[in-house]
Order: sequence, then C-alpha cells, then structure tokens
Amino acid sequence: MNLLLVDDDPLILTVARELLDHLGFTVQVAANGLEALGRFRQAPRVDLVILDLDLPDMGGSELVRRFREFAPQTPVLVASGFITLKVEKELKAAGVAALLHKPFRIAELEAQIRKALEGRLEG
Repeated sequence: MNLLLVDDDPLILTVARELLDHLGFTVQVAANGLEALGRFRQAPRVDLVILDLDLPDMGGSELVRRFREFAPQTPVLVASGFITLKVEKELKAAGVAALLHKPFRIAELEAQIRKALEGRLEG
C-alpha cells in the first residue's frame, strides 16, 4: 500500500514515516499542501493520504477539498492535535475517512489506517 504523509513538522514526518515503513507501507512525504498535491498527481498510485490540519500554505480542510476534486475515491485520514466539533463535522462532510488525535500510539495509527482503507474498499 502506498501512502502520502503530509505534515509541516520535520520530526513528525521522520518518525511517522519510520512507523509506517515498519508497518509495511510505502510512504511518500510532503511538508505542505502544494507539495502534497504535486506528489499526489505524480504518483502512480496513492492508496491513502494522511495529513495534518495545520499546514503553512493551505489548511488541511482546503487540501481535503482539493484531493476530492481529482481523486474522490482516495481515502484521507486527518491527524491533528486539536480538532473542534465544528471542524470534525466539516471534515466528515468533506468525506474524510478517519480522524486521529495527536499525540497517538502506533496501534491507534494502524487501526485508523485500516479503517480508512476498509472504508475505501467497501465503497
């Protein structure tokens, strides 16, 4: 499975990539929304996008909307340290497959990835 991981924190990108590699995923990383869109469009296949909500050039909600425009079938998992009820409702309405609250444990990450991928496979 090919994942695109989007976060502006280099430490989070490094640690999360190592965790995801350990879980057997192939991982591409992007440090902002524009880079993520470029990598997504160039990738031969992306099975899941994992992104942070707070990005410097484009908020996570906007990035989800942009992904939905050209790849509505690709599941998106949003990870954030703070998600308000209003934002959670907006993300779910936008078709986000799963939400993950930071900080998280590897088992939580793996469970939410499976949930997001199963939702895509069922739908």
